[in-house]
Amino acid sequence: MKHELQGHLTPFSLSTVKKIQVVFLLGAISSLATPASAIIGGRQLLPGHVPAVVARSQPIGSLPGDTNLRLAIGLQLRNREELTNLIAQLYDPTNPRYRQYLTPAEFTRQFGPTPEQYQAVIAFARANRLNVVGTHPNRVLLDVRGKAADIQKAFNTNLRLYAHPTEARNFYAPETEPSVDPALRLLDVSGLDNFRKPHPKSLKATPLRTEPKPQAGSGPNGTYMGGDFRAVYARNSPLTGTGQILGLVEFDGYYTNDIAIYRTTAGVPNVPLQNVLVDGFDGTPSPGANSGNSEVALDIEVAMSMAPGLSKILVYESDPTGIANDVISRMATDNLAAQMSCSWSFGTGPDATTEQIFQQFAVQGQTFFNASGDDGAFAGSVPVPGADPYITIAGATTLTTTGPKGAWVSETTWNAGGGFSSSGGYDNSVSLPIWQQGVDMTANRGSTAARNVPDVSMVGDQIFIVADNGQSETVRGTSVSAPLWAGLTALMNQRAASEGHSSIGFLNPALYALGRGANHSVYFHDVTTGNNTNSSSPTGFFAVAGYDLCTGWGTPIGQNLIDALALPDGMGVLPAMGFSANGPVGGPFTTSTQTFTITNSSAASFDWAVVDDASWLDVGPSEGTLTQLSGTNVVVGLNPNASLLAAGTYTAHLTFTNLTTHFVQKRQINLSIGSSLVLNGGFESGDFSYWQLNDLFSFVDDGSNTGITPRGGNFVAALGQIGSLGTLAQSFQTLAGQPYLLSLWLIVSADINGLTTPNVLRVQWNSKNVFAASNLSDSGWTNLQFMVTGTSPSSTLQFLFRDDPAYLGLDDVSLIPVPTPAFTSIVQANGSIQLNWTSLAGLSYQLQYKASLTQANWTNLGSPIEANDTTTTATDPNANAGSGFYRLLLLP
Repeated sequence: MKHELQGHLTPFSLSTVKKIQVVFLLGAISSLATPASAIIGGRQLLPGHVPAVVARSQPIGSLPGDTNLRLAIGLQLRNREELTNLIAQLYDPTNPRYRQYLTPAEFTRQFGPTPEQYQAVIAFARANRLNVVGTHPNRVLLDVRGKAADIQKAFNTNLRLYAHPTEARNFYAPETEPSVDPALRLLDVSGLDNFRKPHPKSLKATPLRTEPKPQAGSGPNGTYMGGDFRAVYARNSPLTGTGQILGLVEFDGYYTNDIAIYRTTAGVPNVPLQNVLVDGFDGTPSPGANSGNSEVALDIEVAMSMAPGLSKILVYESDPTGIANDVISRMATDNLAAQMSCSWSFGTGPDATTEQIFQQFAVQGQTFFNASGDDGAFAGSVPVPGADPYITIAGATTLTTTGPKGAWVSETTWNAGGGFSSSGGYDNSVSLPIWQQGVDMTANRGSTAARNVPDVSMVGDQIFIVADNGQSETVRGTSVSAPLWAGLTALMNQRAASEGHSSIGFLNPALYALGRGANHSVYFHDVTTGNNTNSSSPTGFFAVAGYDLCTGWGTPIGQNLIDALALPDGMGVLPAMGFSANGPVGGPFTTSTQTFTITNSSAASFDWAVVDDASWLDVGPSEGTLTQLSGTNVVVGLNPNASLLAAGTYTAHLTFTNLTTHFVQKRQINLSIGSSLVLNGGFESGDFSYWQLNDLFSFVDDGSNTGITPRGGNFVAALGQIGSLGTLAQSFQTLAGQPYLLSLWLIVSADINGLTTPNVLRVQWNSKNVFAASNLSDSGWTNLQFMVTGTSPSSTLQFLFRDDPAYLGLDDVSLIPVPTPAFTSIVQANGSIQLNWTSLAGLSYQLQYKASLTQANWTNLGSPIEANDTTTTATDPNANAGSGFYRLLLLP
């Protein structure tokens, strides 16, 4: 019996039934903020789990032992120093690896815990009666559920109840730091306390009753909405975010009609919304005064106002008690949104897991903004994740314009009084990042040893939204500025893509380089008035010239900042990617040439050059000069040497260099000869990377959950859709008319009662069945091979499957181009003839002869020959007996 799987992560079956549920999780290390751990009594302490308030509180009891809790167990990444160095390289414009980002699969291979380490934590959880309810592709998190009594035993702590000091409720928390076996390489555990739940950083929305000041916007009563934001921060820019996807972190639902009403009122185009529900949340907005739906509506409405051409907005939603790391982990492993925003505080910690995900964002070229908060100046510590060194923190301003959809006039630090103002300060637990070094902190009273926030700002005062199921409201706070910055970043990434550049990724190194430069006033409105002082910090902080702890560097000056961040160099190279070609030994190949266009978008001329590192490529022209706003074409193609290469996979690199600035851009050329075109055909990534899966029950297994031993390597695909056909597909670049050998290994498993049926398997090539069977019996690994013919420019392999009681095992799928049988040499000696021809190992060939071409029939020369290499040899010992002509047949 199988139960429906929520989400797309690898599930684990439980005991005798396939009861599969998934909750998203992540764990991490912090290169700058990881608390020190200690080994005591043979156990590793996991610090940072006891809220500071516990030391000042008396417990009122113990958490009942039968209370069910959901936890997120985080594992340490591997190669942490290498990871830190890689991030520095990716954001150094002088480094050859600049903006050469990794995919999630590459990140996991280089830095994720090993499968064995992950399995050890799974075994630990199960041994302690904790149910595994969610796994994660990068293996840095494990979601579990269990009773409080079992959790206390597993982590060697006691969960006590305390009266909350500021809220009308009790909370639970560990009275001592948890500890585990050091061999587990655990980092932290989220969910051991509920002292501080995720909460929005914006002020409570208020109805439109009072006159906002200044009355400069196009919204009701002069509020700002819709086109007002672009008119100030992207004035006259043609960019709208076309082709970009924006992601939002949310801990509540929203009313779709609110978004529709706002679009109509503000005149904003219909940007598609896609909800990504996490941790079993159904998306229904929570009721009552504490509902966070206004925050969700605000984030969506201002983001689409700034970037009305977005392909879509992904709204990642968990419930109001959700685990934040589950949400941001899903954003990292999806890797769909290049720009993301969060206007929520995550709680009290630990935050090492969170930072590890932020590092993954940076490595993958994703930009993440977080609102600085609305509580004014911080005094030595900043709520999670507001001081993390791998994200950009946004403060808020009060804006004055020339009128509705008018130009910028001035801005001051947003401060509503009563302690409500744009938050800023520094966190003594986080070291000063290298990109923040060199900033003069004398006048702004910032720290020269700790991370200072915010980094930048935008308007956060007198903003019109529609929320709470049709209510027109005014909101204030840094919750406005974070999604606005994400929207502006979509414009930057659209500009970068148009010139063949990668996404801009983690912004802070570039932002601070511009801010420290002599022309910073070209890129930022420097906010020099106002303050965010409060009763906890009456002398901090005040806005000053340059960087300060009220608004950071200030607010963006539209196209100037967009171009500076999107285009690190005036030389553009299109397309943004190289090309891939494949074919049999000797050719032909799917792609023979590609034209790259080099452009100069700067105001000055420069010399350029391009070099390659492969003898099988030709490049022309290889150098030249471009005057301002000009361009030229470079043709890159395979030369005859490619046809002489043996079977294998070859990689070449093109290096385009601006010889004036010495900025380098690289493009990779891939050539696969006589090799499988299937990516991840053995599922050794541990997931369905490169495959398109449409199914609720299938997953990649190491054999421990299905009993199916992988045919080769460490993993096997377990296909198990119930009641209907699931699909698994992958497309390939192919040549029309080119034959390919499709090979796969199949096994049929039985459930605990020995049942294997009903089951169905269809193998389709370009939507046509090459194999179809149902009610297959329990069997060992069986190899299926088919000859298929390619179409141009691509072909698709698809598996349609169903297995109600158990799983169909699929492994080692390959697709190899078959060389056309062709004689490479014919040698005559001593009355015999030796014939050599191109071949593919595993295929059978029949050699035939006849004395004259006028004869009607050919005669077989011996039995079929099975090839075991790329060249096959046969001998005709009776060449003088009438074997005047020869031909080869490739047998099916």
